[in-house]
This record gives sequence, C-alpha cells and structure tokens, in this order.
Amino acid sequence: MKRAAFLLGLAVATPSAARAQVPVYQPAPPAAASPKAAPGAAPSPPASPATEPAQKAPPGDEYYVEPAPTGPPAPAAGDSTEPPPFEPPPPEPPFFEPPPPPPVSHIAPLSSLWLGARLGWFFPFGNVFAQAQPVSTGAGSGYVLQGIPWRDYASSGPTFEFDAGVRVSRAYTAFALWERAQLGAGSNPTGRDGAEDHAESDFWAVGLRASSNADKLGFLTEVAVGYRRARTLFNNDVEYQFTDAPFEARLGLGAELRLNRLTALSSLLTIGVGGFGKIERVDQSGHSSSLTRSIDEGDGHAWATLTIGSHFDLIRSAR
Repeated sequence: MKRAAFLLGLAVATPSAARAQVPVYQPAPPAAASPKAAPGAAPSPPASPATEPAQKAPPGDEYYVEPAPTGPPAPAAGDSTEPPPFEPPPPEPPFFEPPPPPPVSHIAPLSSLWLGARLGWFFPFGNVFAQAQPVSTGAGSGYVLQGIPWRDYASSGPTFEFDAGVRVSRAYTAFALWERAQLGAGSNPTGRDGAEDHAESDFWAVGLRASSNADKLGFLTEVAVGYRRARTLFNNDVEYQFTDAPFEARLGLGAELRLNRLTALSSLLTIGVGGFGKIERVDQSGHSSSLTRSIDEGDGHAWATLTIGSHFDLIRSAR
C-alpha cells in the first residue's frame, strides 16, 4: 500500500514517468483444453517447458529501466589512447650570407715618400704697390692712390717647381714646394736705371694635395700657403727687390693619371694672390733704399701658372 501511494504521488508530479513505472497486471488467457484422447490412443507427451506459458512476475516487481548512456566506442585492441610524443617543428633554414668580396687591389700606395717636379709657364699680374699721386682741386690739394702694375717690372716666363712630401693616405699628400719663375723684362719705360734685363720670382710654401682617384685618372686639387719674393734686374746691375710677402696663397686644379705604383703624371692650373710689403732698390755696391714713400701703400698682386709634372712614390707601403 505504501508503495502504491508513493507511485500515485509521483504520478501527480510527473505523469509520464509515473505511467511508465506503475506496474500493470494482465491476467493470462485461459489455457486451451486439451483434446481428449481417443480410446486406445497413446497418451500425448507432456508439454515442453518452452510451450508452457511464461511465469509472470508478481505485480509490483516490474520497473522501467532507462538504458545506459552510450559512450565513445572502445578502442580496438592494441590501440593506445596516449597522445603522440611532442615533436618540435623543424628549424628554419639559416639566412643566406654571401661570401666576402675579394680584397680590393690598389695601385697607389697607402703611404710613401713623395717626390716630384713640374714645368710650366708663369703669368704675373696685379699691382706691386699703390703710389700716391698729388692732385689739385678747387677745394684744395690731395693724393690719389694709383696701382703700379707688376707687368711694369716683369713679364711672363717659364717656371720650374720641386715638390717633396709624404703621402699620408692613398688620396692625400702633404708636401713642401719651391717654385722658381724666370721672367722676362717688364714694360716699364726707361727710367733712371735704364732698361730692364729680366726678372725672377721665388715661392716657398707648404701645401696639401688631394686626388679623387689615386689609382687611375682622378681630379686633382692643391692648396698651398707660403712666402714669395720677386726681383727685377737692370742692365746697369741695379735690381729692384719685392719682398715681405709671407702670406701668399695658391689654389691649383687639374688631373692626375697613375701609371704604376711608382709614377704618376699630372697637369695643373694654379692661381695665387698676395701682397708685397717692401719694395727696395739695391745698387751695384749693395746699398738698398726704399722705392716707396710714407704716403704710398701696399697693393695686391696675383699670378697664374699652367704646368705639367711627374711625381714618384718612394719607400712606399706594401698596401
């Protein structure tokens, strides 16, 4: 009774589940009457247990049982459920590194003792000094400075230059130079000392030389600063000396062709500027006197040269 009451209460909450679990008793149908055996016939064999009606369980012993949930199929025999061992990915191929370039072969040495000479033509121009010329005006008298040209005391002529220095790198050379110009007579009209015979000039300087391509054909640049003196000689053995010019500057532009590790040829156009601070007359006995007065002033002169030269790298480095 208690069990039936529990099931009825469960039916109120979940009718479908209760109906599935309430036992239903169905009486077995009556067994068919066995036919009577005929007289004299053999008795029928007893019914086999298979043909006998199945014994029903008493009411209340039958329940609905839900089937067990089906899981994944069991692994076949010999299969392993463990994950495969971790295999790291293959390493990336290394970056391609090209082979190093072959060593560069140079013709010009990295360092050397540098010697050479140049030949060319010297062109003087500009003024050697400014001479004060007296003038008179309605307002009074005074002076006007008039430049005295260098061409009055010298004309163009051949020049020779000797260079010696050190190649401090393949493209740069520090050097010292001596330039000697043998000039012609100037255009100054005959004065108290007669006609001019010839003139000459010397230039001592230190400089720096650079080539854009020291191994082949390169652009050439030179800068030099030094001291210049000039002289004009007359037929009577009197000379005019132009000195006291310690800051003469020269710029050169040209080209250089390397022939081999020893020799290089070059052509150079130079232009220079400066100013003479002292101009003197020296007579036959060696007595000197100034050609300028206190009212005269210095002025600027200039020159240009066009030269070709050859230079040699001695005691050079192996590279």
